[in-house]
Amino acid sequence: MYSKEDVLDFEGRCRPRVPFHNDHLEDSTHVIKVNSFFKRKVPVPIGPALPKRSDPALVEKHARLMLILFKPWRHAVDLREPGQKWSEAYQEFLLTCPREHVDRIENMQLLHECKDSRDAHYNERR
Repeated sequence: MYSKEDVLDFEGRCRPRVPFHNDHLEDSTHVIKVNSFFKRKVPVPIGPALPKRSDPALVEKHARLMLILFKPWRHAVDLREPGQKWSEAYQEFLLTCPREHVDRIENMQLLHECKDSRDAHYNERR
């Protein structure tokens, strides 16, 4: 089995193929082929805007979405304990998640702040 670093740093011509977990429905018929560094894609969410962390009305929605996007899970119950608020589960996750995830989450919030600043500046100029 490959480590995450081995797979991402692999420089050979033939890209590594990683099997699905044994519990997956398609583990015997499908594998994941890892793209080379130059062919990697950036996912672009389509649909409603991502909720702002700074909006008190959207704190739970923001926490739920960040857990869905960044916390490894197989079943919805893996995201939080029964009866636990999404924001509590999110705060616990932030204590143990990789720094690169925290940086991406912070960048998402920064994008919201930049758009708000742009809109405020535009409204002042009117």
